[in-house]
Amino acid sequence: MKKAIIGISAAVIWLICVILFAVAAKSGSGAEHQFTVLTVKEDAVKDYNTMPVFKQLAEDTGIEVHWIYNTSTQYSNNTDPVGIKGIDAIYHSGFSNLKLYDYGRRGRIVAIDDYLRVMPNFSKILKERPDIQEALKSPDGHIYSLPRVEEMGLKAYPNMLYLNKKWVEKLINDSDKELPAGVSLTAADLVDGLDLSRNQFKAILQKFNEYDMDGDGSTNNEVPLAFVSGNWQGNESDLIASFGVPENREHKTIVDGKITFTVEDEKWFTAVCELADWNQKGLIRSSSFTQTDSDFLARGQDGRYGSFYWWEKDTVLDKTKRDDYIIVLPLKDDDGNRYVGVSNELEVEKGACVVLDACEDKEGLLSYFDKFFEPDYSAQLNYGSIQSGAFLSQKVNGKLIPNDNHGEQSADDFRMKNAPYGVVYLTKEVWENNVQMETRASLRLENIDKYVKPYTFKVADSFATSIPNLNYTQEELISLNTYESSLSNNIASWFATSITGGATPTRESWQNLLTTNKNSLDTVKSINQAAYDRYVAATQGN
Repeated sequence: MKKAIIGISAAVIWLICVILFAVAAKSGSGAEHQFTVLTVKEDAVKDYNTMPVFKQLAEDTGIEVHWIYNTSTQYSNNTDPVGIKGIDAIYHSGFSNLKLYDYGRRGRIVAIDDYLRVMPNFSKILKERPDIQEALKSPDGHIYSLPRVEEMGLKAYPNMLYLNKKWVEKLINDSDKELPAGVSLTAADLVDGLDLSRNQFKAILQKFNEYDMDGDGSTNNEVPLAFVSGNWQGNESDLIASFGVPENREHKTIVDGKITFTVEDEKWFTAVCELADWNQKGLIRSSSFTQTDSDFLARGQDGRYGSFYWWEKDTVLDKTKRDDYIIVLPLKDDDGNRYVGVSNELEVEKGACVVLDACEDKEGLLSYFDKFFEPDYSAQLNYGSIQSGAFLSQKVNGKLIPNDNHGEQSADDFRMKNAPYGVVYLTKEVWENNVQMETRASLRLENIDKYVKPYTFKVADSFATSIPNLNYTQEELISLNTYESSLSNNIASWFATSITGGATPTRESWQNLLTTNKNSLDTVKSINQAAYDRYVAATQGN
């Protein structure tokens, strides 16, 4: 009881502080147009109020925004953030389709499409991109949030497999070590695009686990294969896909125009059994199913991963270790085939920003946010301002040029500290005409096109595809809210327990998973299929 009282008191104090901070911010400014916006920001990210990009926006618009903050933990613990007094909008709202519709239909957040007359940039986007317009609509046809649009062609393929070539060279050259039977490699073979079957890869991992590969006198601290299970990138999906299923972290994709759950495929169950064997043999650690991406990145810096899945090696490894790793092609199955699935990570994201009905000057604030869609502002919001060093100060042929040199800190560290992210509009047209991609992003695209994308799962002439931003009816949203979350949790729990539980998963337990969740599986598939069919009909020819 005492703990509960303390918790409630802390929450009340926090809410009072947010309200007082917002009121003080409004009363203390001399600007003609003043707004207070709540945003979700971690402590390591710089204060938005000091960021040059927002100072420039204030000069260009004559509108001053004061930013106040929640950490992600504080924000997730607030059951009704739109009820906070003294704020005009929420940036990084992260609201689900159902929450957007619920807040919107009750008039607690603004229907942005009612204010397009003061939003020329956003209006143009909706006119030129009916697919984006369709993606943003709620069941009543209104748009209740501003989007984040970052089209680079990367998100569908969030994994590449890297192998420690220095460790393989030790197996080749050291007299007290040896390559596994059935693996014939020379040092000259150890370049990007290494061709291995899943069985050969497993045999190499077994050697990594058996020997003291890092030479520190212990065989216990090498990690043969690392990933972050269920993460949006660097997950185990491509390993499972090597068994012939179009896997992604949601276990849900489109094949030949049909919504498909991979968990219902016999090959998926076979893959889970094999991963359980890898876990029992020490080739993958149980920590891969519990660690955060921050844990994974911190542990990878010293080069003790024998192999790992991630988008790029530079983020995972210290600069002195990056040349030690090469890209492995998607692993071949027993018949010599390679498969990768595609993720459902969307390049058009809802919920980047909502404006509250309590805002006294909705037109003024929305005209301010409309500037975010301009190429120069979108680039700086996404990567950091010109003044902070994210881009060169001079354009080249009319394009902003990224500064790839951030000293000792990584590009990710720099970006996380200096860029507010959120509402941006960076499309293929923008990359071609206004902003040059970071060198690492261009390289990532080249590597995906060369080493990953050609092996996208295919049935006859139909490739697996991502599930786009779908429009749901009110009834469908309510049903998905009822079934989807519990289904996802049930699959994730069975998946992790079956692999790390110390025993081979039984067919009976898998069939029980499917039987117990049959209604949820059928309902979610049916709703998504209907929504997808409507999406195709609405966007045909565009």
